[in-house]
Amino acid sequence: MNLINCPICKGELKIRELHCPRCEISFQGNFENNWLAELNASQLEFVRLFLIVQGNLKELQNQLGISYPTVKNRLGEIIGIITKKEPVTDTVIDILSDLNEGFVDVEEAISMIEQRRKK
Repeated sequence: MNLINCPICKGELKIRELHCPRCEISFQGNFENNWLAELNASQLEFVRLFLIVQGNLKELQNQLGISYPTVKNRLGEIIGIITKKEPVTDTVIDILSDLNEGFVDVEEAISMIEQRRKK
């Protein structure tokens, strides 16, 4: 179970105790969460596959059976969680770069730009 925020006040939960069930020893203190703890199961699976395909987004697209823009959106969500920042979507430089690299065709690029402009 990934519980990172208090279900009552929504404040960030802190780790205060670590326990080893094998030897029944516990350590108390203030322990840090890592960024992986903030990802849900599907996001962790995405990161696992991303590493397996060595960051090749085309291969990730094939492995997951989803469109390239969906891969980019999921990656953007995870980056937002890790950096604690909203993804920047007010420019189209990334879309033009994807078009230039051949990841999307002209029609997909136009559609993606139109979607951004609606937001």
